[in-house]
Amino acid sequence: MSGNSKYISSALLLLISSVIVKIIGAVYKIPLTAFIGAVGRGYFASAYNIYMPVHAVIMGAFPVALSKLTSKYNAVGDTAGVAAVKKGASRLFFKVGFIGMAGVLLMAKPYCTYIAASPKSLYTVLVIAPSILFSAMAASYRGFYEGYMNMRPTAVSQTLEALFKMVFGLVFARVTMAYLTEQFAVSSAVLGTAVSNEKEALSLIYPVSSAAAMLGVTFGSLISLIYVCIYDGINRQSLPRAGRNLAKEKQRELFHFSLPIMISTAVQSVFQFVDTATVQLALSKAGEPTLKTAFSDCIRLSGVQSGDLVTYVYGLFSTALDFKNLIPGITMALGICAVPAVSAAFELKNREHLSNLINEIYQYTVLLSVFGGIFLALCSGEVLRFFYQSSSPDIPLGCEKVVHYFALTVPFYCLAGSAVFCVQAIGKAEKCITPYIVCGMIRAFGNIILVRRGDFLLFGAVISGAAGYAVMAVWNMIILNKYTKMKFNIRNVISKPLAISLILYFFLEKLYDFISFSQNLLINLLIKGAICGVVFCILCLLFKALNFRDVFCNFLSKKNPRNTCN
Repeated sequence: MSGNSKYISSALLLLISSVIVKIIGAVYKIPLTAFIGAVGRGYFASAYNIYMPVHAVIMGAFPVALSKLTSKYNAVGDTAGVAAVKKGASRLFFKVGFIGMAGVLLMAKPYCTYIAASPKSLYTVLVIAPSILFSAMAASYRGFYEGYMNMRPTAVSQTLEALFKMVFGLVFARVTMAYLTEQFAVSSAVLGTAVSNEKEALSLIYPVSSAAAMLGVTFGSLISLIYVCIYDGINRQSLPRAGRNLAKEKQRELFHFSLPIMISTAVQSVFQFVDTATVQLALSKAGEPTLKTAFSDCIRLSGVQSGDLVTYVYGLFSTALDFKNLIPGITMALGICAVPAVSAAFELKNREHLSNLINEIYQYTVLLSVFGGIFLALCSGEVLRFFYQSSSPDIPLGCEKVVHYFALTVPFYCLAGSAVFCVQAIGKAEKCITPYIVCGMIRAFGNIILVRRGDFLLFGAVISGAAGYAVMAVWNMIILNKYTKMKFNIRNVISKPLAISLILYFFLEKLYDFISFSQNLLINLLIKGAICGVVFCILCLLFKALNFRDVFCNFLSKKNPRNTCN
C-alpha cells in the first residue's frame, strides 16, 4: 500500500469519526442551550476558557510528539526504541495530566472572580478539571497508535467520549434544572436562597445546571480512557521489553521533543484565551445602551436581565463559534494523520513523496473547508432555526449573520491548522511560535478596536480572526517550504479551490433563491445539502481537483490483499 494511500485512508476514518463527533456535539449543545439558555452557555463558555488552554497544551503537544517519535523509530525498524517510547509516554502523560488538573483547580477561583468577572462559573470549572487527567492518560495510547497510522483507537475513543458526554451532560442538566425549578416553585428559594421571582431563580439555577452539564464532559473522558486501555490490552504490539533506563531516556526525549510544541501550543492557547477575553472586555466597554440597541429583539425574546447582558451577548458569540468550529474540527483529522505520514517521508528523505503528500494535505484541507463553509454560510439561518427556533428563538436572530460570515472564513482556520501539524511533523515546532504570537496579537488588538464599536460588535471578532489565521497559514507554509524544499502546487491548492468556491457560492445562492423547498427545516437542509454536495463533486471532477483512486485502491487492498490497483 502506498504512503499516500495509507494517509488518505487513515484520514478518511478520522474524518468520518470527526463528523460523527461534531454531530453529537451539536445534538448535545442544542438541547443543553434549551435547558440553560444563553446565560447558562455564557457560564459554560467561561469555564472552557480556563480549561481549554491547559487541555490544548497537553493534547496539542504530547500526543503529536509521541506519534512523531513512534513513526520515526518504526520507520527505521528500531522496535526497542518504539517500546521504550511507549513505556516512557505512559508515565509522562500521567504526570502532565495531574499537573494540568491541579493547575486548573488552583486557578479556578481567581480566574472566575477577577478575570471572567463571573464568580458563578466556579462550579463548572471545578467539575471539568479531572477530565484533563483522564484525557492525558488516554492520549498516551492514542498517540502511540497514531504513530503506526492506526487511527481506530482515536476515532472510536473520541466518538465514545462525545456520546457519553452528551448522554451524561443532558441527563445531569435536565435533572438538576427540574429539581431546582421545582424547589423554587414549592419554597420560593433555590438552594436555601430566597428569591422573589422567576428571573432571580434562574440566575441562581443556571450556574448550577451548567456545572451539572459539565460533569458529562468528565464522565465522557473517563469512558474514553477505559476504552483505549481495553483496546491496548487486546491489540498490544509485539515489542521487546523496554528497560528502565532506556524508557527514562525516551521519556526525556519525548519531553524535549514536546517542549517546543508545548510552547507553541501554550502561546496559541494563551492568545486563544486573550482572544475570547478581549471579546468579553470589548463587549463590556461597548456599554449597555449599545448592546441593548444592537440586540433589542433578542433581549425582548429572552427577557435577560441587565446585569447578565454582557454574558448573554457573549453566550450568543459562543453559540456562533460552535458552528464555525465544526469545520476546522473535522479537517483537523487531516493534520493529525499528517504527522506520522510526513514524519516518515521526511526521515527517509523522500523529497518527491513528501512534496506530493504535503500538497495533497493542503488541497484536501482547502476543498473540505470550502464545501463545509459555503454550505454553512448559505444555510446559516435554517441551521440555527432547526436547532433553536422552538426552544430559544432569540439565538437564531442574534447569530445568523455572525455564523454566515464566520463560515466564509473557515478555510483560513483549516489551512493554518494543517500547516502547523506539518511543521511539527518535521521537528520544527519551535518555528510555529512566532506566527502564533503575531496571529494572537492581530486577533486581540482587532477585537479591542472593532468589537467595542457599535457598527461592528461581534462582526469585529470575525474580521480579526480571519486576518490572524490567514497570516498564520501563509507563515507556516513558508516555514515548511524552507525546510522541506517542497514544490508548492499553487494550481491545485489555491487556484482550483478558489474557482470552485466562487462558482459554488454564487450558483447555489441563486439556485436556493429560485427553487421552492419544503417548509420542514430538516428536509429543507437535507435537500440543500444534497444539492451542494452534488454540485461540489461535479465542479471537483470538472476541475480535476479530487482523486479518489488511492482511497478506492486501499479499500480493495483490505478486501483482497492481492489487489494492487495498478
